[in-house]
Amino acid sequence: MKKNFVAFVLFLLMFGAIPISCDILCLDSCGCGNNVPPKDFSIKDFEVKDFLMGQTFNPDFYYPKDDLYKLIEVSDFEFLSQTGHSILGAGFIQIAKACSPAPNESKESITGIMITTKKQFGVSPEKNIEIGSDISGYFLISNYPSNLAETISDYLNIKPKIYLGDGLFLKWNSSLVENLELVFDLKIELSNGKVFVFEDEKMKLLK
Repeated sequence: MKKNFVAFVLFLLMFGAIPISCDILCLDSCGCGNNVPPKDFSIKDFEVKDFLMGQTFNPDFYYPKDDLYKLIEVSDFEFLSQTGHSILGAGFIQIAKACSPAPNESKESITGIMITTKKQFGVSPEKNIEIGSDISGYFLISNYPSNLAETISDYLNIKPKIYLGDGLFLKWNSSLVENLELVFDLKIELSNGKVFVFEDEKMKLLK
């Protein structure tokens, strides 16, 4: 009976039904050996989208400022090195690496994010923002809507890089005196000197 039980457990281990820890079988992705390094990549282009929390976005509607974001994502990139993703085993009996690899990181860091208004608007009854003004200081940025956001200047201080599959979420962070339609240009600068400009981006914010 005991032999049958041991044979059954070994069978399950071989087919991956029971996870194998590094103490039993060393898999590099678990940290027992030399980890396969992540692929660095070079950013070739970005795209900017409208992102709305929990709703379907309609460009004709106004939304609360805490729900509406501009989402910046890498839309084109090039890997700088090639590393294979291996599977251990042979035939139909295979043991896949169980631990997640490190994320792929951009070679370049983000050195600048500037938002320039193309439409005059008021931030208080006494203060108007003129066309051509830098309004970056009125926005917060985070890598996910539910995460703690920070000012763009604080974010840039750490010379941030981009992880493949992640995005940057921009949201308006000033009180509204009335419903507000923002129209602005968004400029992103990288440490290698590349500059990406997205013109006439809009956000309609509900007071």
